[in-house]
Amino acid sequence: MKKLLVLFTTLLTFLSYAQIDRSQQPKPGPAPIIQVKEPFQFKLKNGLTVMVVENRKLPQVSASLTLDNPPILEGIKAGMGQLTGSLLGKGSKKIKKDDFYDEVDFMGANINISISGAFAQSLTRYFPRVFEMMADAAINPNFNEEEFIKERDVIIDALKSNEKDVTSAARRVEDLLAYGGNHPYGEFITSGTVYNIKLEDVQRFYQARFRPNNAYLVVVGDIDPASVKALAEKHFKKWKANPVASSPLPNVENVNQTQIDFVNMPNAVQSEVVVQSTTHLAKKDPDYFPVLMANSILGGGGEARLFLNLREDKGYTYGSYSSIGNNKRTATRFRATASVRNEVTDSAVVELLSEIKRIRTELVTESELKKAKAKYVGSFVRSLENPATIAQFALEIATEGLDKDFYMNYLDKINAVTAEDVTRVAQKYFNVNQARVVVTGKGVDVLDNLERVVFNGKPLAVSYYDKYGIPIERPRKASVEGDVTAKSVLSTYLEKTGVTNISDLNALKMTYKGEFMQTVIEVEETYSANEQKQVISVGGNAMMSSVVSAESAYMKQGPNQMDMPKAIHDDLKKTLGVLPELALLNSDEVSLEGIENINGENAYTLKVPGTGVSYTYYYNVDSGLKVRESTMVNFGGQIQTNTTDYSDYTEQSGLKLPGKKSLSLGGQEISLSLDSVELNPE
Repeated sequence: MKKLLVLFTTLLTFLSYAQIDRSQQPKPGPAPIIQVKEPFQFKLKNGLTVMVVENRKLPQVSASLTLDNPPILEGIKAGMGQLTGSLLGKGSKKIKKDDFYDEVDFMGANINISISGAFAQSLTRYFPRVFEMMADAAINPNFNEEEFIKERDVIIDALKSNEKDVTSAARRVEDLLAYGGNHPYGEFITSGTVYNIKLEDVQRFYQARFRPNNAYLVVVGDIDPASVKALAEKHFKKWKANPVASSPLPNVENVNQTQIDFVNMPNAVQSEVVVQSTTHLAKKDPDYFPVLMANSILGGGGEARLFLNLREDKGYTYGSYSSIGNNKRTATRFRATASVRNEVTDSAVVELLSEIKRIRTELVTESELKKAKAKYVGSFVRSLENPATIAQFALEIATEGLDKDFYMNYLDKINAVTAEDVTRVAQKYFNVNQARVVVTGKGVDVLDNLERVVFNGKPLAVSYYDKYGIPIERPRKASVEGDVTAKSVLSTYLEKTGVTNISDLNALKMTYKGEFMQTVIEVEETYSANEQKQVISVGGNAMMSSVVSAESAYMKQGPNQMDMPKAIHDDLKKTLGVLPELALLNSDEVSLEGIENINGENAYTLKVPGTGVSYTYYYNVDSGLKVRESTMVNFGGQIQTNTTDYSDYTEQSGLKLPGKKSLSLGGQEISLSLDSVELNPE
C-alpha cells in the first residue's frame, strides 16, 4: 500500500509539472498579508513609555532605552554631548566602575549607555540584575573629574589623529555647508571647543537632556509583560520628568544654482566627491515610498545606476552611491557620492550630475523598478523574522507620528510605486539644479580640470575652503626658480643623507617599530641594487612580506604567495637600489612638477609615471630631505594609493635617515620609529 501511495504521489507531481507552460513567465502573486502584532505597552507616571515583545525561543532578554530628543546647538562647547555620553555607563553612584564592569562580565551580559539612551542584554536568569544595573547607571551616573579628564583627552587625541584625514575633513565641511554653523547638524567639534567644556557643563547637559518624558523603553525576549512592568516601576520610578533642553532650528536653504565647493587637502591622494542638496522629508509623508524606490534605482547598491556607471563602466571608483534621509524636525539631505582618483575628479563630477539629471527627466525602466521593489520587499519580509522588529515598528509609529497600519501596508505602498512616481519625486527631492558639489582633494592636482566642468550648458562657479570650511584663496602650485631640476633635487637628497659619502654601501637594512590598536608592529626593510624586501610583523609574528628583484616581484602571507602582475613588476624595478633616488638619478622618466606645501613647508614635487605603479616624491626645499612619498598602484583596474610621511631625520651609521614614518592604515594614522640600521647586512 505504501509503495502504491508513493507511486501515485510521484505520478501526480509529474503530471502537474508537465501541464506548466515553461515558456511563460509566472505572474507574481499578491503581496503577502503582513500581520504586525502590537507589543504590550504601558506608561509610567514620569512619562516613560514601555513596550514589551515576549519571545520564548531563546533564554535571553534585551532592553533598549531611546531618548527622542530634538537636536541642540552646543556652540563654543561643541562636543558636550559626545563627552557626556562617553562618561555614562561607567558604574553609578552606588557601584564603582571596575566593580560594574566585573559584574557585567561575570554574567556574560552587555550594557551600553550613551547620551541618546541605553542598551542591555543578558541571559534570562541574569536579566533582573542587568536591568537594575542599566537603570542605575543611566539615571544615577557617577560623573567625576578623573574620568572627565581621561575621556576629554581621548576625544582630543582622536581629533588630532584625524587632522590629516581627508574623509573626516570632507564630512565636516559638507555638513557645515549644507546646514550652516548655527545649526546642530552643521557645527563640529574641535580641540578648542572640547577644552571649553568643564565637568559642571557635562552634569548640566545630562540633567537637561536625559529625561523620561520623551523616552521609550523597549524590552524583547524571554520575559512576560508583568515582570517588565514590575522592573520598570521599581528601577525607573524615581527618574524625574522635566522639560528637555532644545535650541531653535534655523531654516536651511539650498544655493541659488549648482556650484562647486572645493575643500583643499594637500595630502589627499584621491578626491571625495559629493553632490548634495537639502530637502524636507518625513517618514510619514506620502512621498516616502516613491523616494525609497527612486534612491534605490539611482544609487542604492551595486545594481544601481551610479555604481554601474562610475565603477563598472568608467572604472573611476570602488563604488558610487546615493542616499536621502528623513527627519521630522528639520531639513534632511540628498547625497550622491564617490571617492575617485585625482585625474578623473572632474569626469566623476560630470557623471554624478548627469545621472541625477537623467532620473529626473527620463522614466526609469520597468526592470529597474521591479528590482528596486524586490530588494525592499525581501529585506522587509526577512526583518519580520526578528522579534525586535515588532518593537522597532511600534517605536517608530510612536516617535515618527505614523499611522497604526503603516507597516501592515508597507508592501502595498512599495508595490504601488510607478515609474511616473519615481520621476516626480526625483524632481522634487533630488535637487540637482540647486546643489553643492563638494569636492575634497588636492587642489594643485585637480582644480585646472575641475574649473572647466559645465552643467546645463554653463560653467559651474567654484569656491575654495580649508579643512574647517573657512573660505581661502585658490590653491596654486608654486613655480620653481633658478636652475633646479629633478636630477639636482635627487642629488641633493643623496648628499644630505650621506649616501654619496659611503663608497662601499651595497645594501641597507632598517627596522621600524610602532603600535596599532595596542599591538606592536615591526617593519623590516632591506634594500640593495638588485632587491627590495619588506617584512611586516604584528605582535612578534611575521604576517606579510614582499620581495622585488630584477627577475620577479611577489607578496607572501603565511604559506601563500602571490606573484605581482608584469606591469606592476616593471614599474617597481625602476626604484631598485639602496635608496630609490640612486636608481632614479639617471632615469629619463622623472619630472620636476613644481613646489607644493607639505605639512606647512614647501617641497619640490617629483613624479615618476607608470602603468602599474606611479610615484610622487616630495623633498623639502630648505633641507633637501624627503618628506613624503606617494605610490598609486593599478591592480586589475582597481586603484590603490599609499602615502608615507617622513620626519625627524637622525644620523645612524653615517647616514641621515628618517626617524619617523607615518602612514594610514584602516583610516587611522600609524607612526613608526626607526629602531635599528645595518649597513651591508649579510
